[in-house]
Amino acid sequence: MTTEQQATTATTRRGGTTNGMGVGGFVTGLVGLALSWVVPLVGIILGVLGIVLGGVGVSQGRRRGTPTGLATAGVVLGVLAVVAAVVVVWAVTASLT
Repeated sequence: MTTEQQATTATTRRGGTTNGMGVGGFVTGLVGLALSWVVPLVGIILGVLGIVLGGVGVSQGRRRGTPTGLATAGVVLGVLAVVAAVVVVWAVTASLT
């Protein structure tokens, strides 16, 4: 094992190159978007959670120097989940009246 491989392995074990909040924001935003068409309330809750976790992930990523791509995607997906859920609720209530 070379010195570079040892350094990379040590960094990965400490978690120095990952952004956990960003990954959490991405996952909750994606699941919220998927569920917002079926269960709008769950879509709104997970979408807001994706926005919050993604925002914290972007902030932490900039401060620590870790990647912020998934965190940014989490914010975008969270916003899309909330918008989609609101549109579904609006469409259902409009069709009932």
